[in-house]
Amino acid sequence: MFVILDEGPAVAVLVLATICLGTFPIAFNWTDLHGRKPAHTFLDFSAAFVFAALPCAISLSNTGPRIIFMPGLWEQMTQQNDFVVACACVAGFFLMLGSMSLQWGMALTGMAICVPFQIAVSLSIGIGIDWLMDNRLGKAAWVFPGLVCFSVATIFGTLAHVERLKALKYKKDKNAVRNIVGLDDVMGQPLAANMVKSVEMGASSSSGSSSGGSMEGIPEPPRKRGLHERKLSETTDIILDLEYGKSSRRTSNLRPIGAQVMQDTSAFERDEPASTPKHTPMRMQYCKRGIDLDSSKPLTGVIVLTLGGFCFGMLTPLFFIATSALPTTDYWRILPEGVPPLTVYNAYFFMALTFGFTAWGMNLSLLYQPLCSEESSWSEYIRDNNGRIISIAAGLACGLGMALQFLGGLAGGYQVADVVKMYPLLTVVWGLLLFAEFKGSGRKAAYLLAAMCGAYVVGVGLLAAARNISVVQ
Repeated sequence: MFVILDEGPAVAVLVLATICLGTFPIAFNWTDLHGRKPAHTFLDFSAAFVFAALPCAISLSNTGPRIIFMPGLWEQMTQQNDFVVACACVAGFFLMLGSMSLQWGMALTGMAICVPFQIAVSLSIGIGIDWLMDNRLGKAAWVFPGLVCFSVATIFGTLAHVERLKALKYKKDKNAVRNIVGLDDVMGQPLAANMVKSVEMGASSSSGSSSGGSMEGIPEPPRKRGLHERKLSETTDIILDLEYGKSSRRTSNLRPIGAQVMQDTSAFERDEPASTPKHTPMRMQYCKRGIDLDSSKPLTGVIVLTLGGFCFGMLTPLFFIATSALPTTDYWRILPEGVPPLTVYNAYFFMALTFGFTAWGMNLSLLYQPLCSEESSWSEYIRDNNGRIISIAAGLACGLGMALQFLGGLAGGYQVADVVKMYPLLTVVWGLLLFAEFKGSGRKAAYLLAAMCGAYVVGVGLLAAARNISVVQ
């Protein structure tokens, strides 16, 4: 089995793994913004993941010197280790569910919230279960404060998501009124500017104003509400009712790109200009989203992210059982005497194989029975080349990143391997830079996002300080 014995190269390998794992989620967000069906994206992603993971696992497992209790893949396939192989396969199934929830969660919350939230939930569950199974993994005085920090990070992430949705809703109200062109009041003057002021003032200010009368055609004093303002308010209410009533079903599949919100209503639809460039953000505003979900409700996104975090969290203890059930520490006697557990590479092989089979089975069924997208078919998937390259690149990066994580973790031990847990912060950077997430969301949302990242970093630091076992030893 191939093992790096120096911590210097191990750290370099782990940094490369962090870059790979922090970059591949871009594909899910990019393809969704360009309207590609989620099943098409995940089929390409899972196939590329398997083609990257299996060769890495086989080559790393069967090269290098033979280590006691760390046999090669072909040797372990002949041993009586059905239980640990089953644990690795179930871990692959949970990896598939977590990855699909990651894809759907990004459509609801964006990259900056989705990945840190999910990984914080998964670490809270996975590390806690691992410590209960073997408390030698870390000192309780450091482990549990770290788990509390991850829980705090999820709270800050939820609040940041809520604040961002509030800002987007306000901007949508404002832009929906501004885009109404050619609508005049009873005096023949444009209403757009006055209607924007009405939306900004809100219901509280309008209720506090006096309702004195006025003569038609003569401007009213600032604090009196006459016929002109009453007609203006009624028109604004009708438009906003259309925006959130009947038209919401028609415009729910229109895409915002980053913080740019669709400026349109079904009552006053406009066609795409013929001179619009082909690959610009302006044109992308007219594209349909790949995943047609109502992202205006914060609870929907939080539920999807929590379920995905639970799936990722169950992956860790299952993988731990498959790779750490040594005869000297096997409390449940799940292996016959003298039979070693799976090595990390062999467990990765079975996990990736199960991931590929379950991902293709699930998404092939979703082609014909989609949940929140248009129906597709196998022939349509074959012809759909929009976003295929980036989906395949994401699968290769994810498969290679996980293999590098195991390779570096074997050499550096748990303390060095915890560096990889910083990769969600890289997804935050990509979300802010590439997709303009949280642009125009206000200072409060930005502070909450920073607090989420800070709590996550503190939690990872506490876990790294609590580790006291080196894998190679």
